[in-house]
Amino acid sequence: MRGLLLLGALLMASCGGPPAHGTFSALTANAGDAGALCAHQVPAEACTRCEPSRAASFKKVGDWCGPHEVPESQCHACHPDLSFEPLPEAPPGADQRAVPREVALTGLAGATAPGKVTVVDFWAVWCVPCRRTAGELNLRLAHDPGLAVRKIQVADWDDPLAVKYLAGTPELPLLVVFDAQGAEVGRVKGHRPAELDALLAKARQ
Repeated sequence: MRGLLLLGALLMASCGGPPAHGTFSALTANAGDAGALCAHQVPAEACTRCEPSRAASFKKVGDWCGPHEVPESQCHACHPDLSFEPLPEAPPGADQRAVPREVALTGLAGATAPGKVTVVDFWAVWCVPCRRTAGELNLRLAHDPGLAVRKIQVADWDDPLAVKYLAGTPELPLLVVFDAQGAEVGRVKGHRPAELDALLAKARQ
């Protein structure tokens, strides 16, 4: 499946880990929504070391690291920066929220904050650069009341949202910047703070 192969390649490019032995599926990331991590620092509801019977589901979709006998999406040996900790919280009063799927599927313009420069942030739970970007966006939100952030989580590249917006995007995060009138100013692919600052300045002109 092209989407899952692209997801595995994307993780290697963005996190700098060694070549993947399998492909990432959404099974681990989706279980991460439940919150609790096990002693192996992966979502407790998905860990195959805690519950070996889960391994078959991961192997079936190609999400398996043979050398380490764990799902590729849970392999800290191959991907040492892999983390399922919650994203950094936005500062109090910041205009940041998740975009409902039904809104995002109709178009990104519907996710913008009227009268504010808006950054729509496509991110994934396994994406270390996404976490760095989230922290930097929080700093900007703390000092700029005219800025809004809208977040769209990507779990699987075959998801309709990923198919609609991320085709041809080589890495996450993808940041789409809109001006205060709701017009798209530009996009930043990957963790590139200088490019984001340039687009934010352009959006305020």
